[in-house]
Amino acid sequence: MKRPHCYLIFIIFLLAGCSSSPEKPATDATLPACGPMPNCVNSQTDGSGAIAPLKASALEWQQLKVWLASQDGWTITVDEGEFLQAVVITPLMRFRDDFQLMFMAEEGLIHVRSSSRLGIGDMGANRRRVDMLRSELAIGFK
Repeated sequence: MKRPHCYLIFIIFLLAGCSSSPEKPATDATLPACGPMPNCVNSQTDGSGAIAPLKASALEWQQLKVWLASQDGWTITVDEGEFLQAVVITPLMRFRDDFQLMFMAEEGLIHVRSSSRLGIGDMGANRRRVDMLRSELAIGFK
């Protein structure tokens, strides 16, 4: 009879990590910081959620935006030149994750933030998502 309590505790634990979609940055310099939960990576932060930015030219930035728009499960919600925001639906559990990219043309970099809306952790999904984009940039979206 203790099993219902276990389910309740699990649900509370899971929901404790819920968040909403991040806002577009107020400036063109920084993406929103990751929260205290280990369900986010950000190229403009230090610590466990840190990840390297993507290297890209202006042409590669445009190709990346076109490629992302064609991917199943990806919906671009904001595309304002040097800033892009998308919602990514995970294939298995259908979770909604948030993805933000900011192109810094002078530096030849794309800063990236990928975060899960639900759950304490992400089991590495956000880091893998960024690494997948890094791989696609390396091979030229073939």
